[in-house]
Amino acid sequence: MFSVSIIELKIIIKARHQKVGEKPLLSVSTFVQAARNNVLLAVPALLYAVNNYLKFIMQLYFNPATVKMLSNLKVLVIAVLLKMVMKRKFSIIQWEALALLLIGISVNQLRSLPEGSTAMGLPVATGAYVYTLIFVTVPSMASVFNEYALKSQFETSIYLQNLFLYGYGALFNFLGILVTVIIKGPSSFDILQGHSKATMLLIFNNAAQGILSSFFFKYADTILKKYSSTVATIFTGIASAALFGHTLTINFMLGISIVFISMHQFFSPLAKVKDEPQNGNLEVMEVHDNHRSKDSSFINMAAGANEDASHRIGQDERKPLLPT
Repeated sequence: MFSVSIIELKIIIKARHQKVGEKPLLSVSTFVQAARNNVLLAVPALLYAVNNYLKFIMQLYFNPATVKMLSNLKVLVIAVLLKMVMKRKFSIIQWEALALLLIGISVNQLRSLPEGSTAMGLPVATGAYVYTLIFVTVPSMASVFNEYALKSQFETSIYLQNLFLYGYGALFNFLGILVTVIIKGPSSFDILQGHSKATMLLIFNNAAQGILSSFFFKYADTILKKYSSTVATIFTGIASAALFGHTLTINFMLGISIVFISMHQFFSPLAKVKDEPQNGNLEVMEVHDNHRSKDSSFINMAAGANEDASHRIGQDERKPLLPT
């Protein structure tokens, strides 16, 4: 609900500062048309709602540090889903960079494990593996489908798209509350129970963070959003050490180094996928074609034939620059 309220405020401010000739955001026709075109946003909204419940279920099987470690697998799952859904192509260097990102985040988070404990803090039941698979896949699918839905209607305002996304999310979460009330009784409907000013501030912060994430999904991609979240975590650790005197461990420093190497490797021009032959090969092919055309013209002239009538234009020859 906080997200919807923030988006409504942004839409009102945006509508007041619109330029002449732009389609009005607050008109009924614009809203209805945009709502019809962005129905696909219900899919990531449903996945995000399911993920909110999975976070609590995972705490029943693993300790918090293990949950954080398992969530790192989302990096590779997101890349696979981007390749399948968005037809995104990654080079071998970029796959290696994503693997380095996974390693860097894991090394950084190893500092949160208590001494003498293992990664699995609780006995692992069979259902834990199923929940782990769902816990990693569902939020990854939500991010990828969110990017796909936002970019498929690129002409729609990002503020309206956010309104539809979080409107669907509020609806699905409300349905979850109703199911809980039916199962546990009306006494469980007190949704404000246990909340304080600190938790309200945290909810407001998470709502703003979710809205900002949509800008990454629409104007960049999910991979860049993952990198930015990792860098934000690194700067948070540095700021906490400077302000509160927290100790920066060797794991943290190693994790920072691996993450930045991964970022440089992934976005390096050498890592980009080359779909077409290199320019040098194209130039060589053009030179050979030009030589062939000159040789054929010379033979036709020696035979006394009319060059304009006998010369056949190949598909790879360039068209005249000026219209005839």
